[in-house]
Amino acid sequence: MPMSKERLDLQAGRRLLLAIAAAGVFALLTCSAFYLFEIERLTSRQLAALAHYAGQTMHAADLGWQRAAADGAQSGAGDHSLSWQFDATGQQISRVATLHLPNGRSATRRFPIDNTWLAASHRPDLRLYLVGRGRVLASSLGEAGAGEASALQPQVVGRIARQDALFVQAPMRWDDQTDSPLLVVQQRLSLPFSLGEIALAGLFLWGILAGLIWLTVGIWLNKALQQIQFLAYHDPLTGLINRAALRVGLAHMLAESRRNHTLLAIFYLDLDRFKIINDSLGHAVGDLVLKETAQRLLACVRDTDFVARLGGDEFIVLVGELAGANDAAAIARKIIASLAEPIRVNGHHLQTGCSIGIATHPGSVADPDGLIKQADSAMYAAKQMGRGRYHYYDESLGAKADLRLSLELRMREALGKGGFAVHYQPVVCDQGGMRLNGFEALLRWHCGGEDIPPTDFIPLAEETGLIVPLGDWVLRQACTQMRAWQQEFGQSQGLSMSVNVSVRQLHGGDFADRVASALAESGLPPSALILELTESLYVDPHTAIPDTLRRLQKMGVRLAMDDFGTGYSSLANLTRLPIDRLKIDRSFVSNIATDPGELAIAHTIIAIGQQLGLEIVAEGVETAQQAALLNNSGCHIQQGWLFGRPAAPADIAQKLFASRTANPWQPGSSTKPVAPTACTDSAPAKNVCAPPPRLGSVEH
Repeated sequence: MPMSKERLDLQAGRRLLLAIAAAGVFALLTCSAFYLFEIERLTSRQLAALAHYAGQTMHAADLGWQRAAADGAQSGAGDHSLSWQFDATGQQISRVATLHLPNGRSATRRFPIDNTWLAASHRPDLRLYLVGRGRVLASSLGEAGAGEASALQPQVVGRIARQDALFVQAPMRWDDQTDSPLLVVQQRLSLPFSLGEIALAGLFLWGILAGLIWLTVGIWLNKALQQIQFLAYHDPLTGLINRAALRVGLAHMLAESRRNHTLLAIFYLDLDRFKIINDSLGHAVGDLVLKETAQRLLACVRDTDFVARLGGDEFIVLVGELAGANDAAAIARKIIASLAEPIRVNGHHLQTGCSIGIATHPGSVADPDGLIKQADSAMYAAKQMGRGRYHYYDESLGAKADLRLSLELRMREALGKGGFAVHYQPVVCDQGGMRLNGFEALLRWHCGGEDIPPTDFIPLAEETGLIVPLGDWVLRQACTQMRAWQQEFGQSQGLSMSVNVSVRQLHGGDFADRVASALAESGLPPSALILELTESLYVDPHTAIPDTLRRLQKMGVRLAMDDFGTGYSSLANLTRLPIDRLKIDRSFVSNIATDPGELAIAHTIIAIGQQLGLEIVAEGVETAQQAALLNNSGCHIQQGWLFGRPAAPADIAQKLFASRTANPWQPGSSTKPVAPTACTDSAPAKNVCAPPPRLGSVEH
């Protein structure tokens, strides 16, 4: 769902403040790290320089004392050595030169150390301290440095703090003798930048970062606003305009049509078979089909016309400046031809097509919503005429659309309040005598004092998705009723209950679990349930439908192909689906007594079923002649008004009770005392009717 502008502005402000605060922290940390790094780097460099200077100073002092010792020796003196000597108080230190004379004797000379030597070796930027036995013996600062000398820590190497300033200290010992004094050199640490200058640099860096952040957020906000603007008036999947933008464009074109006295046509499109493709192959493939459809629609119209997607597989094409209604018809034919071309998606050649409703202006209405509603009504009329057609709006379609909406609302209300009922039509077996084979559960709706035909509300339930809860309810009702008859009438143990299944129920993925739940709740054996599938069922090996059907077969539930011969994939489905029973559609039965062609078709269907080892059932049998022709052709299981119309459970129970002494399923002789049996027409070689359990018994 696209974000509103106010919410986006608030979110952008929060992000901006957070980013600027983060930039301030980053600038502070960066400058602090630079400051500390620079201190460490300069400390290392100055420490090395001080150590070198101290070494040079000590070497020069050694050379001076050695020279003084040599000058004081007698001619011909031998070697000499230097040592250190402290007085009794430890306050005075002297350099002692020991002379080794040739005659084996030795002589010593003492050279006291004083401030004169330190001052002579001192640079203005340096401080030198002579430390012996833990005491500061002399300082280059003289008496002025007494306070600092008292606080001296001669063993510290590196950076020290003195008088709110940083110094670098390098202590060095003359030699490795125990009493050897230390020469401590100190120098003020000189930084290229002051702390204030570094703080100003941090503020400058923060300003640069804040400006960049402000610019970045501004660019992001502008793009986001453009995206919101696009999503507000466009479909995110196809890029076409949406309903909101369509109203704006339609209002503009209506004004142009009235001003220029030209014809405006609005085409309402609905893709054929898209739901089957979307449910079978997945939404990803469905999205690709919608994108390709959008591109083809754009190619069929001019740049000045509009193409919009309303949602799902519904599109609207708005074309202006037409000379007459024939131009609109030509555009509709062009669109139908373009969308009829196969769409290649992931190795599939998908055939969709479309149905188009056309509304024009000038006409009965002149507002955008009214025109869209008229085109919608015309589209439904086109779909009822068949696929790949277009239809112009007329006044009668508006009343039909209102009736359809009213019917949908009443159907939802009836589903919530239990307004539907299930009736049952007997299925008989005419082989060696008329026998009851089972029942087919049929949904009925009595509303407002009238019976609503299934042909009116079943297609609407399919379209709106109500067929899924309705179908599940019928399944539970049928299983419960059949189990009740089995417990009340023992002869019903071998009978079957057929229930029609919608393709939408199978696409749920959990249909097998729902069937198992209905069987468990009712206690009905799975072998007593037959699920009738429509022959136009589209099955793709990549969907869950084949797995669902195989699960149902493993459970023991039987599957029947309903309305066989009316679709386009009959033989393919027969070999692909785990079918147990084949039902001949009533359209091939109604005229078999008078039309040799329909009789030949019925013979062919029966032969196919026998070759595949399937039960053959003919529906819509209304005359004894039709029943005889079918029976002689090998189709012994039949249903139709000849044997009984769909009836309420109470009426069926009366017939089951009467069947203990007569055969109510025999046409014209309902009092014939024949015990009912169950027919098992499972194979061509064994198409016989087996007797059910003994009357009054209950088989669990």
